[in-house]
Amino acid sequence: MSKKPSEKKPVDKKPQLDKATVSKILRTIPKSDGLELYKAPGDSTGKTATSLSDLYEKIKLVDIRAVNHHFKKREFEKWIRNNLGDEELARRFSRIDREAHGEKLRAQMMTLVKTRLDELKTLA
Repeated sequence: MSKKPSEKKPVDKKPQLDKATVSKILRTIPKSDGLELYKAPGDSTGKTATSLSDLYEKIKLVDIRAVNHHFKKREFEKWIRNNLGDEELARRFSRIDREAHGEKLRAQMMTLVKTRLDELKTLA
């Protein structure tokens, strides 16, 4: 049985986050679980992100080689998902063009993180 043109498809809504999940995503985690930033394998920047807001600051200021290095390996995406528990932001990071690099990449990442921080703060 086919649908009539006037019938609307169900809207695929994003699941609403409860306050506990929002708090978990926004929390500061131990440095041992943080994302240590490297310019290249074995070449640490000496910087470690330990929260979503801290990640924003690190992306903003860290050597661009670290941004490129971790992006290519999908480490930002994995850390956001596995350590902060933010599936939605990890999904948004996964949609960034895999060829992106340099300051354009930094700007895209900063926009994604800032937008997500603003969204989460309204739910907290």
